[in-house]
Amino acid sequence: MPPTSVAAPASTTAVPGTRRSTLYLLRDTGTSPAALRAALNARYEHDHSFVVEEVATAGTPALLCHGVIGSHRPPDWTSAVHTLTGRKPAVENLTSACALLLPVADDVFALTFGMGHLLLDQSRISPGFGLDFVLRAAQPDAVRQVTHSLMDARGRTDRSSAAQGQHIRAFPIEEYGEVVSRLVGVLSETELTIGKHGRNGRRTAQAAGTDALKIHLGAQPEDLLRDLAQVRDILARRSPAPEFEAIARVRPLKSGDPRRSVLEARLDDLLGASADTGSLALAVPAACLDQEDAALSYRVKLGPVRRLMPSPSIGDILELLDGVPPGERLETLSAGHIQMHRDEEGSDPVSAQVKARKWITAEIALGTSRYFHHEGRWFEIGDRYLEGIRSEVDTLLTAPAGCPLPAWTTDLATEEAYNLEAAKHGYVCLDRRLIRTARHPRGFEAADLLAADGTLIHVKRADSSAPLSHLFAQGRVSAEALRFDAEARAVFVRRVRERSPGHPLGEAPRRVVYAISLKSGKALTTANLFTFAQVSLLQAARALRAQGIDVAVVDIPSLGSGGA
Repeated sequence: MPPTSVAAPASTTAVPGTRRSTLYLLRDTGTSPAALRAALNARYEHDHSFVVEEVATAGTPALLCHGVIGSHRPPDWTSAVHTLTGRKPAVENLTSACALLLPVADDVFALTFGMGHLLLDQSRISPGFGLDFVLRAAQPDAVRQVTHSLMDARGRTDRSSAAQGQHIRAFPIEEYGEVVSRLVGVLSETELTIGKHGRNGRRTAQAAGTDALKIHLGAQPEDLLRDLAQVRDILARRSPAPEFEAIARVRPLKSGDPRRSVLEARLDDLLGASADTGSLALAVPAACLDQEDAALSYRVKLGPVRRLMPSPSIGDILELLDGVPPGERLETLSAGHIQMHRDEEGSDPVSAQVKARKWITAEIALGTSRYFHHEGRWFEIGDRYLEGIRSEVDTLLTAPAGCPLPAWTTDLATEEAYNLEAAKHGYVCLDRRLIRTARHPRGFEAADLLAADGTLIHVKRADSSAPLSHLFAQGRVSAEALRFDAEARAVFVRRVRERSPGHPLGEAPRRVVYAISLKSGKALTTANLFTFAQVSLLQAARALRAQGIDVAVVDIPSLGSGGA
């Protein structure tokens, strides 16, 4: 059947000649009709009777997929309404979706409408395409929103916004330890259609970049094709602005990089480890960030196992992989998926079925470099990036702490035993003495040890980054609570007086010391301290220093029994 001519939909915005669009770049996709069809999620055509037809946009052959998702069943909340009121609303959940796959030269773009992103084979979506474009096209002094994730075992993601646009430096992005997954900003001078419809022939254009690019594109076929060619040209010819260097310095490995196979094998081993190494975490992919707030349940499928969870953890994923043979764990993650639902029963999807592998973050050392697995991609942590981290951590490790601690001898089997030994050297032992307040109902530990000058000392015997990340977070939470929570401060004073009635307590903590002993017996240096742990330490140190609290790190030496 010959292609049907399709014009881009008329603009539904106040921007003449353009339409707010969601654009993807597809990888490993040819331009023939069969190749374009292969880039679609076939189940929508098979299971939901979606229409797939060959069309043309301004003479360019393309492929259009459209239809309605719906089971013709009432949403789950109707039973709750019926219970409360005796009435059951006669409603059904129906969701429309459309995707236009449009080749431009050797590339294939996907323009999606409604829930059209569900129609794409997720493995074909070029990761980071939208972010790469915004880094090359946006003005560094007109950034409006940044979504960034900490590169530590917590996998925490934050979103910061500025309605009027600010310089990228004004956003709370740490120089080290974060990966930016979404950036919204105002474009610099551009030849896109939107740039030609404002005052004096120009208009301010805004773009949001993740894997997708959300931007106003030409509403007419010819304008749309010119815009896509301009997007392609910007990606090929421009480098990220110097002000975005901190964001761009974490480099992705290309698909053909020979290091990938070694890293994949190492990650597969980590997924089968009998204990948490601290090098793995679970983080929501950028493609799901916009839907995260609406998610009440997660459907996880790994191999033959399907499980509905209110909120999965890395431990849940490792448990589901238990029993999968070595060498097949990563493949099982890649074949499996996690999908968010807006209801607790898991019957109303709010995201696509995103490969479970994309939810896994990991840190792996290979040779002299560090690699970070994020959203299914491998990143090499650049030398300058590592140098900056190590330089700051070295300063913390070599600065005098002013609180000499006894060695950790082999007869001290636990942290509690060590802390009781340290108490014999003039320190107050506060180990396991939780402080519970209205703000902290679950309780927190003020410190393991308290020095005579009021220094809070947090002690950890560790062989992975996970407990150290907790240690650094504990020090930050404790100092902030004792500084700003009067109830916590009162309980803290009472705890100290119980152990040391004459202790000269000050008004608020002025110093925090992290005292660490490596189980390996090695000295504490940046060479044998996990990058995740170093990042967590810098995060805590900067937050504490911003409150006027000094931070230091002590390496507790390991010795034989009795110091022999």
